[in-house]
Amino acid sequence: MSPAAIAIHRYAPTDVSILTPAVEQARAASEFRGSSDKDGGFFLRLLEMAHNPVALAIDGAGAVAGFASPDVKIAWVRPELRRQGIGRRLIDACVEIERERGRPEVLMGLDPLDGGGRAFLEATAFAYHSTLWDLALPRDAAVRPPAWPAGIEARPLDWDRDKRAWQQLFNAAFADHATPLQIDESIGEQAHDLPWKEEDLLVLDEGGELVGFSATEPQRDDDGVVGPRGEIWTIGVRPDRQGHGLGRQLLRWGVGHLRGLGVETVTLAVNALNPGALGLYESEGFVRTSTRERWARQVPDAE
Repeated sequence: MSPAAIAIHRYAPTDVSILTPAVEQARAASEFRGSSDKDGGFFLRLLEMAHNPVALAIDGAGAVAGFASPDVKIAWVRPELRRQGIGRRLIDACVEIERERGRPEVLMGLDPLDGGGRAFLEATAFAYHSTLWDLALPRDAAVRPPAWPAGIEARPLDWDRDKRAWQQLFNAAFADHATPLQIDESIGEQAHDLPWKEEDLLVLDEGGELVGFSATEPQRDDDGVVGPRGEIWTIGVRPDRQGHGLGRQLLRWGVGHLRGLGVETVTLAVNALNPGALGLYESEGFVRTSTRERWARQVPDAE
């Protein structure tokens, strides 16, 4: 197929039927393994729930030839169409997405063993940014229950009441993260199937204000049965309350919650540029199991 027959456009909800087969093809080939969604199982759900710009390459027959997401940190092209410049055009579209959002760089994920992916990122002006560690808690590792500091109230998330305050807390907690995470305002109206709604998200209240949270995501089969693995999806503490032990207690709550559901192996991920968090997790018994890399490309003239 001629590269000229490929059109690049932004994902719209009406594209889900043509995007799904492409995502399943990429998942089957384990091509999400370096991304923020290691098995690709959350990618389509995320598009349904929040504003998450994705660039699509559409072939002349109306099928997805490739896709790229700066939020999930993946760029993928159908194998038979590679080395025709489609991936480069998708990356350019991601640069434009991040420019419009005022972000200084585009981040992409890489499995360290993926030599072809490394060559592609180098050819498209990316440079190594950081390493993400995947950690797991051994099944026999003991973790204490949380001990909340005086004045702290722990309770489940009430989405209708807490959604705006939670979003603000999330954005504040991760604004200075090694790979900054931000939740779009539209998530408040669109979120109906998020992991922190499926599983009780622990929200800490002090004087009526949200100061921290712990979100877990157990692995479930199609019938909703919890599997042997579960992830502590994220832990966030308001910047002015960091460094006072709340993160450790939130971690302990997350482990206890997952184990209470029957999860045997609890996992999480942390960027090596956050040595404090890495040290916390390891002090609670988590061990390093694998790495993913983050590569960055500068965005010119970010708005």
